[in-house]
Amino acid sequence: MNIKELRKRAMKKAKEKTREALFRKDKLVIEAIEAVDDLDAVSNLLGERVKSWYSYHFPELDKLVKNMETYLAIVKDLKNRKYMQIARLAAHTGKAEKVAMLAKESVGADIPDSDLDQVAKLAGLAIDAKKMRNELMDYVSKTCKELCPNMVYLVGDNLAARLISHAGGLDKLAEMPASTIQILGAEKALFAHLKKKTKPPKHGIIFLYPAVKKAPKRLRGRIARALAAKIAIAARTDYFSGGKDFIGDKLKREVEERTKEVLGAGRRELTKPSKKTSKSRPSKPKPSKSKRHGRKNSKSKKRRV
Repeated sequence: MNIKELRKRAMKKAKEKTREALFRKDKLVIEAIEAVDDLDAVSNLLGERVKSWYSYHFPELDKLVKNMETYLAIVKDLKNRKYMQIARLAAHTGKAEKVAMLAKESVGADIPDSDLDQVAKLAGLAIDAKKMRNELMDYVSKTCKELCPNMVYLVGDNLAARLISHAGGLDKLAEMPASTIQILGAEKALFAHLKKKTKPPKHGIIFLYPAVKKAPKRLRGRIARALAAKIAIAARTDYFSGGKDFIGDKLKREVEERTKEVLGAGRRELTKPSKKTSKSRPSKPKPSKSKRHGRKNSKSKKRRV
């Protein structure tokens, strides 16, 4: 075999390995969940811009309709406030009568339909971004159930995807100790603790787990520690078994039992009477008042005289 043929085979093998490395489900999940965050930011930004723009025409609508999606739908479908009759508004909101009445009495400017068309297009773009975001979340949920069923059963698809994203992949998450998983996502607070000696973080993104979020502040660290230990086991099981071994129900049951123990212990600590131990100051030694010393002193004084 000559050098050219050897080089050709080596390049072919390298391309195959690269292709295998690139086609990893966890990398697709990372990109999808980051795209969800981007779409959240875009839809919120576009929604605020639509509100700011449309308030020149109908400023009262913002105070009456608080839901962003409902607001955007009204702007997109009805555009001008003079078209806001009760029958047409009823398809979008339960406050159709109030909105219709305010539309007639509004102090907003009479903007032509040609200008309002641009606002309506922007509102449609914000609605499409929200729809795309929901579709991506469905994709993330479906992919995570195939990739890491134990983690999904334990903490849910959203949190499982975010843990994988912060770790950089399921393989890296499986290699992490529970103490690192517990503060994953709280790197800034950790470095502030190391540099400025501030309080160390008790949890990172696992704060999104309902039991940690709803727990009293002083007990969150204990629950987060127990949860992180089970997440580490779930991640390792999913990675090394390829999602075939399922122990998610057992892990979740253990987390729930530990959560109940921690909350119960926390309640008992509150009901216990606090023992106030007052530190008694050391008493000063009293001067001796022995008669003997007094006589000696008096005799010595007389002799000196």
